[in-house]
Amino acid sequence: MKELSSFQKRALSAFVLGPLLLWSIMSIQGEVFSLLLVLLLLPAAWEWGRLAGQTQYRPRAEYALVLIALFYMSRFVPLEWLLSIALLWWLSALYWLRVYPERHGWLFSRMASPVVGVIILIPSWRALELIHQQEQGVGLLFFLLLLIWGADIGAYLAGVRFGSRKLAPKVSPGKSLEGVAGGMVASIVVALIGYFSVGMDEITLPILLLSVVAIVVLSIVGDLVESAYKRHAGIKDSGNLIPGHGGILDRVDSLTAAAPLYLSLLILLGVVTL
Repeated sequence: MKELSSFQKRALSAFVLGPLLLWSIMSIQGEVFSLLLVLLLLPAAWEWGRLAGQTQYRPRAEYALVLIALFYMSRFVPLEWLLSIALLWWLSALYWLRVYPERHGWLFSRMASPVVGVIILIPSWRALELIHQQEQGVGLLFFLLLLIWGADIGAYLAGVRFGSRKLAPKVSPGKSLEGVAGGMVASIVVALIGYFSVGMDEITLPILLLSVVAIVVLSIVGDLVESAYKRHAGIKDSGNLIPGHGGILDRVDSLTAAAPLYLSLLILLGVVTL
C-alpha cells in the first residue's frame, strides 16, 4: 500500500482533530476543560524539554511535571503579572530574532531554555483557560483560533504563490514577507466577517483591525521563536505526536504568543472583566 504523502497526512490529521477540538471547546466546561489543557500542556512541555537540550527521558518528564504544577500555581499569581511577563518576552523577541544567531546565544543555554519554556507556556495556557471561562468564552476562543488559522492558511498560500523575499532566513528560511502579507489579509477578512455578521458593539472597527494586526504580528513571532529553538536543537519538528504536523508545539507556537495579547486586549477594551 502506498504511503500517504506529507500533505495527505496533514489533511487527514486536520480532518480528524479539527472537529474534535471544536467539540471540546463547545462541550467541555469548567475544571474538565482545564484538565484538557493540562493534557495538552504535558506533551508540549515534554517537547520543550527536548528543545532545551534535555535528551534523557527522565529530565524531560520531570520538566513536564514541573510545568503542570506551575500551571496550577499560576492561578494564585496576579494575572497582570503573568500577562506582563509574557508580553515583555514576546516584544523582546521582536528584537533578538533580528540578530539571531550572532547575539543573545545565552537564551538557548541549558540554564535559560527551561525558563523560556515556562514564560512561553504558562501564561498562554492560563490565558486560554480564562478566556474559555468567560460568559462568551466559546465564541471568544473560536475567534482567536480562526484568526490564527486564517493567518496560517493565508501565509501558506501567499508564500507558495508569491513568496520571494525572506522574512527571517537565518531562523525560518521558508517564511516570506509575501506570506506575512497574505496571512495578515486573511486574518483581517476573518475579523471583518465576524464584525459584520456577529456584531461587536464593544469595539470600533479601527480598533478591531489594529488589534488583529498586533495579534497576527505576535503570532508570527511565536512561530519564529519556536523555529529558532528547533534550529538550535538541530531538529525539524518539536515532536511526532500529530501525523504530518509534528508535535503539539508545532501546532500551538503561534497561539502561545497570541493568547496573552488577545486576553490583554479583551480586558483593556472592556470585552471581559476579570
